[in-house]
Amino acid sequence: METKNLKTLQLLEAIAEDRPTSQRELSDALQVSLGMVNAFIKRLVKKGYCKVTTIPKNRVQYILTPSGAMEKTRLTYQYISSSYQYFKTARKRLHNLYDTLQNQGATRIIFYGAGEFADIAYLSMTGTPLELIDVVDPSLEGQKFAHLRIQPFSRVQTVDYDILLITTVDNHGDILNAIRQAGVPQRKVRFF
Repeated sequence: METKNLKTLQLLEAIAEDRPTSQRELSDALQVSLGMVNAFIKRLVKKGYCKVTTIPKNRVQYILTPSGAMEKTRLTYQYISSSYQYFKTARKRLHNLYDTLQNQGATRIIFYGAGEFADIAYLSMTGTPLELIDVVDPSLEGQKFAHLRIQPFSRVQTVDYDILLITTVDNHGDILNAIRQAGVPQRKVRFF
């Protein structure tokens, strides 16, 4: 789904909550600039997806119109559809990777990263003889992932494992540098 459509959907969802919200609050919630929120709202009003009414204390309220509700439904469907296609593609790639790893005799896996990609990788591991023995993620250290507590990256130097699977899209360059510095052999590293 295009970023513009995703932000439009998020804005329509926020408006649908039907509570007084400032553009600054919307900007913070959507993690976009105040000017971007203003431009999006003007576009939504122009298309007839929402109305702007004044409420006491010099505030405005955004109201979703019936056509705005229909657009929100359409964008929600588009989002779910594209997410599902991504999920199917990712699962297929992972099944192929897991088959390859099994054929090479690998069984003990560590994930580097505990976000959405790790969730898909963990679900895809179900029914295989592969075992997730650890998850490392410096930004989430101490939290839980599946049945494990997320560990610091230094853990890869003390655990016996076959493959370190990179399950994040963030900072690949930094991750690869940390892997090299830790002395992890390149043959043990795979990317999702």
